[in-house]
Amino acid sequence: MDIDAAPELIEIERGLTTIVRWGNLPRVRERFAAVAGMALDRASYSVLFRLEEGPARLSDLAHKVGVDISTLSRQVHNLEASGLVGRRVVEEDRRAALLAVTDKGLDLIWRIRAAKRAALTEMLEGWTTEERTELGRVLGHLADEMVAFGCQER
Repeated sequence: MDIDAAPELIEIERGLTTIVRWGNLPRVRERFAAVAGMALDRASYSVLFRLEEGPARLSDLAHKVGVDISTLSRQVHNLEASGLVGRRVVEEDRRAALLAVTDKGLDLIWRIRAAKRAALTEMLEGWTTEERTELGRVLGHLADEMVAFGCQER
């Protein structure tokens, strides 16, 4: 145990670990899938939500998701077969294709987000509006710092 760590950092690390573990529990993902009406494996879920940010080439998407192209290609194939992702040829380079979320994929994303918001509403039922607002502010700030930290060259 790191006895020199500040107590608040220990509590933050514990909280983040708990949140990540909770989000990765099969029963939690199954609950959201049931509400959304479609199950996705964790990898496909990540790809779909990344593509919601905007169309991307397979190679760029692989870099963003952090997997090799062959792995991502299989995931994208499954999303295409489900009608959640489509591709179109890039006019400037007819060999390249841009992947994008379809209307069906956007609908699924909306349903998953609605299921998550419903769960959060239930969990935070006893919280005041001020407490929820402060939590949102602090988590948003932490998320921004995490993204910036992850983008730093090491």
